[in-house]
Amino acid sequence: MTAPRTSWAGWTALGLWLLLVGLSTRLLASAWRRHVLLTDESPLLYHAATLGFNYVDFGFVRRGLGGTLLHLFGENWLRGAAVFHVLSAAAVAGVACVLLARVVRPWPERAALAVLLIALMMRWAEDPGRTDIAVAALLGVAALAVLAGRPIAGALAVAVALFFHETGFVFGLPLFAGLWLDQGRWRAIERRARVGVGAVLGFALLLYFAFDRLPRADAPTMVEVVRSHFPRHEYVDWAIYFAVSGARGVQTSLCQNAGDPTYALHVGSGLLVIAIFIAILKRRGAPGWRAVLLVSVPPFLFLSVVANDISRWAVLAAFNVWLLCAALPGGVATGGALRQGALPAPSAARSRPPSAWVWRVALAVLLIPLIHPKTWPIEDPIFAPTPVIERLARRLGGPATPRFAEVLVRCDPGWRTVLDDAHGTPAPR
Repeated sequence: MTAPRTSWAGWTALGLWLLLVGLSTRLLASAWRRHVLLTDESPLLYHAATLGFNYVDFGFVRRGLGGTLLHLFGENWLRGAAVFHVLSAAAVAGVACVLLARVVRPWPERAALAVLLIALMMRWAEDPGRTDIAVAALLGVAALAVLAGRPIAGALAVAVALFFHETGFVFGLPLFAGLWLDQGRWRAIERRARVGVGAVLGFALLLYFAFDRLPRADAPTMVEVVRSHFPRHEYVDWAIYFAVSGARGVQTSLCQNAGDPTYALHVGSGLLVIAIFIAILKRRGAPGWRAVLLVSVPPFLFLSVVANDISRWAVLAAFNVWLLCAALPGGVATGGALRQGALPAPSAARSRPPSAWVWRVALAVLLIPLIHPKTWPIEDPIFAPTPVIERLARRLGGPATPRFAEVLVRCDPGWRTVLDDAHGTPAPR
């Protein structure tokens, strides 16, 4: 009976992987059909310019790992950003499907996990070219490493994620802590492994903070090179501004949040998305409340204060919840056996009536239109974890989210001097 079930699980995982990768290309495919993917109307313009900062051209720059991969994909950085997105989507879908294929639980639980993966991928598909999806893939690798009893390998995955984006640490460290805290996994970690994890993460953090003192190109060179790869566009200038402005860009983000009349709605709806993921996936007593809240709420709230793209932080927090709940002991098969844990064995789990989980599957399906930007379009879905709720609030007379162009002028009226001073010539108005 084991072989047929294993074969069926493998084929199901492969089918889900193909579906997820296909869903990840929706916006790219639409832009390609309209012949705008590689033009100044490309949905990749801002993201590709952000990825343009790389180790090959500029030396030690923060967030340079994604750009280095982009550099390897050819001279056309818009095309390279599309390749980067598809490969990252294939990676995160692959890691998630490997974990899902090993889950031995009643079909409604597996279905809920699969539907939530679809919801996440459809959300990521509408913001292609971000490093978020690559970070998510490495978070998944870290989770698999912890389950396999290889904490140092997991720490390496989190360390690599840091050099894509700081979210690698912001979400990776709580995920590590939550996985080890839940079910008492930390007791099985040997002293040598703990020291190794600390050494890997500590070295990565020291290297990250040392980048400002290591050799790298000057700002004028970076501005000129990045601009040379794209059509002249304000989105490109915005990407360069945040890449080279340092603390000034952080102050702009803080100012944007402070002056946004819909900020509380954005943060509240992000917490709602996290709560729905927890409600769908959490079983009685597992994972523990401390672990499930630790992996999601603190990193989401921290990034919601210091940065603006609140929908991104909500999706990554929800994915952390997904990883933690998919890793429950007693329901993950390893080499034909089950890891020991507090949950029932598969035979006991299969005897439970599936109706107890059907409502969770239905809620997971409803989550797709709740978080998808095309369900009820708004102007800036990147700030709104639940575009439907924001649109409804507007219909009821609530305030609008300020457009970013207006925010930038209000919060940093001389923002273009960051580019002008670096480039030596005025930026195009």
